[in-house]
Amino acid sequence: MDLMPDIEIARLVDGFMRRIHASLHAKAATFDRHCVGPGGGILLLTLAEIEPAPIQDLVRRMSRDKSQMTRAIQSLERKGLIERRDLPEDARVSLLALTPMGQEAVDMLQKAVAGVLADILSPLSNGEQETLKDLLRRI
Repeated sequence: MDLMPDIEIARLVDGFMRRIHASLHAKAATFDRHCVGPGGGILLLTLAEIEPAPIQDLVRRMSRDKSQMTRAIQSLERKGLIERRDLPEDARVSLLALTPMGQEAVDMLQKAVAGVLADILSPLSNGEQETLKDLLRRI
């Protein structure tokens, strides 16, 4: 049996994501010290989850074009936030990893996202927030 997509869920999730994005944009000056922007921030957060990682893994995880990712990676390398390491078994493959400065940027990004979410979720009780966390883990 095919289920029809729930338009209300789509609308609510879209509004939630836009509210997060707008709040982070408004506060960017307080945490985006390296001027990486939203795309660079997402790349750093993704790399933090899977590092060290080949570029192909980031491309797949972020659903971006390889040339677009290459430019973003080069920008973050120039800023000293990520570095390439050769794969010992195959010199043709390089792995990307956060530098110590990149890890500091990730820590600041995570705190900023957590702060924005705390503000957005403040109307929910602690129990409701725990339920939301459980539901998000499941999906």
